[in-house]
Amino acid sequence: MKKVIGFILGFIFLIAVIVGIVIGSYTLIQPSREGDSRAIINGPWYTPLDKDGKGIVFNIDDSGKTVIHYYYKEGEYDDYKDKDIIMDGYARIDDDDKKIKLLVKPDYTDNTDLGFEYKLKFFATIKYTDLDYVYKKKHSDSTQVDYHDATCTFVIGDKVYKVTQKPNDKDVYNSKTVEW
Repeated sequence: MKKVIGFILGFIFLIAVIVGIVIGSYTLIQPSREGDSRAIINGPWYTPLDKDGKGIVFNIDDSGKTVIHYYYKEGEYDDYKDKDIIMDGYARIDDDDKKIKLLVKPDYTDNTDLGFEYKLKFFATIKYTDLDYVYKKKHSDSTQVDYHDATCTFVIGDKVYKVTQKPNDKDVYNSKTVEW
């Protein structure tokens, strides 16, 4: 009887450790500052407003925190209320497979607005293609450089979203001495 109880407790401990590692890999590890990841975390990606006056913002910040929400006015991509949130969670960006892997918080797994196909109830994937992003380089104040809007295509399930990102002067390296 002691062996059976010991086996059950050991098995539960092993499952808890594995779940902790998986959740920790989403919440504690920051996205890379190189390649496609740098472009994706550089600011909010948004769809154009549709005929109902509603657009979608995909915001993945440099810590991996991810919020997808609706917006109703051009330029006000960070102005939203709790009722506008479609998905809240954490992301890992896989540059090689061109995927954004999401860990969705439990309160948002029932939302079907975007067409996520969930794996194990809390995991979803956004595939991205056609990423057109100009990396900013260090330049002096006398040099004016015009950067065009970044564009990308997000594929979620069978839905395709053409998204845009305004040029952003975000310093993804957290450096105080970089001049943009």
